[in-house]
Amino acid sequence: MMTFCCQLPSRLWFFIQTRKLVRTIILILFLFFYCEFFHYYMVLLSCTWPTLQFATMDTTQPEGSEAPLRAMFIADTHILGSKEGHWFDKLRREWQMERSFQASMSIHNPDVVFILGDLLDEGKWCSDREFNFHVQRFQQMFRTPFGTKTHIVVGNHDIGFHYLISEKTHDRFRKAFDAPPVRMLQIKENTFVMLNSMAMEGDGCSLCSEAMNKLTDIKWQLKCAKGREEKKRVADVCDKMETFRYSRPILIQHFPMYRASDSNCSTADAAPLDEKDVPFREKWDCLSQDATNQLFEWINPRLIISAHTHHGCFREHSDGTPEWTVASFSWRNKKNPTFLMGVITSNNFAISQCYLPHEYTVISIYITGAFLIILSLLIPNKYSSKSSKGMVLINKSN
Repeated sequence: MMTFCCQLPSRLWFFIQTRKLVRTIILILFLFFYCEFFHYYMVLLSCTWPTLQFATMDTTQPEGSEAPLRAMFIADTHILGSKEGHWFDKLRREWQMERSFQASMSIHNPDVVFILGDLLDEGKWCSDREFNFHVQRFQQMFRTPFGTKTHIVVGNHDIGFHYLISEKTHDRFRKAFDAPPVRMLQIKENTFVMLNSMAMEGDGCSLCSEAMNKLTDIKWQLKCAKGREEKKRVADVCDKMETFRYSRPILIQHFPMYRASDSNCSTADAAPLDEKDVPFREKWDCLSQDATNQLFEWINPRLIISAHTHHGCFREHSDGTPEWTVASFSWRNKKNPTFLMGVITSNNFAISQCYLPHEYTVISIYITGAFLIILSLLIPNKYSSKSSKGMVLINKSN
């Protein structure tokens, strides 16, 4: 038995050399395994968590006692529905996103994942049955290991732009993904404000009113927490507010803050040149200028993370507040998808971009691999060549 085990590799190699069909099947399986599994790990291993720098520390805030929070930000997954997605398109894109996400979970193991809206492509008009199917598919694709939490904000494709939102579409998404119009989270002494961008229309609709009432509460919660932290006299309303350690919040939403266009975006995954200077429409491509000013006044964020454009962007607002816009996670919207990795403390943060496999690279590997496999078919079998030589020697001897 021991002898057979020792001889097995050499026997297998000889079998591969002498059987074209076996050799071809093995090469095809190896090519498929590399492109659909191993390549994702090879690419994502190049991503590392950013390092906190002393230069970016807010010295006016006390240093927290918790370990830094490791957060991952993804956006615009657009799981395809039955109307606008071909079955192969759905299969290819969903497999790409699932493998990318699961490989990143295995390699980087974040503490929390924030998903910035447009989870579904047809959530705004699909039936309840189809919606529930997409929810299950999403939860399967973007499952996280034990200890990693997921928090979600809603996007316009999930429930519609403001003029299309119905109570039904909003409520079913809210229940399925635990995504209220506005929410404040405390994670490792860090404050996050998560916002439904479509609720910032400012026209007094029921959804907008709910969002504004919650934002008003958060404004006072932050003001009271900051006053207590600085040991100042606080308003009487603070007696009814929950006590927590103050840190300037991080604002997370689907729409970017108001900007004229993507012309000032500086990242490698920014919009192509023919799109960069296209003017943004308020309440459609970004928040209105009024809503943006109100959020800066009420929330005073130290960092803003947004999505929606399908392209990456980094820019600083007039007061120096940085905003990162996360590109789409799907090959359907971006051939070179990216996501953000952040290391965050109560008085500091560092953000870096991580690239997923480029679709064209994977296609090129397939084409190159197929060419080499075809070339291998032209190589004569080792056994056959030896046999033919033997036949020549026999004929000569005769």
